[in-house]
Amino acid sequence: MGKVKKGEKTIFICDGKKCCRYNQEVKSCLKELFDAQGDNCAFSMCAMKCQGMCKQAPVVYVSSHDKYKKEVGRKKAKKIFEKYVV
Repeated sequence: MGKVKKGEKTIFICDGKKCCRYNQEVKSCLKELFDAQGDNCAFSMCAMKCQGMCKQAPVVYVSSHDKYKKEVGRKKAKKIFEKYVV
């Protein structure tokens, strides 16, 4: 996960205190999916500060569609990738 460039399509993963307890599975799943896409993928992945949605941890934000996704696990991460990235 790196820094975001202006105008870049990015999937943000909350790295707040509670989300970071549960987001390792999401990070690894999305990383695998991004790696499978190769260099032709227009999206990137980045960490974000706590969004105050700790009860719905882990939280993912898709910048290009201005959507927050809550309680994201491996299955939901795949759906997010298929819907917004592919």
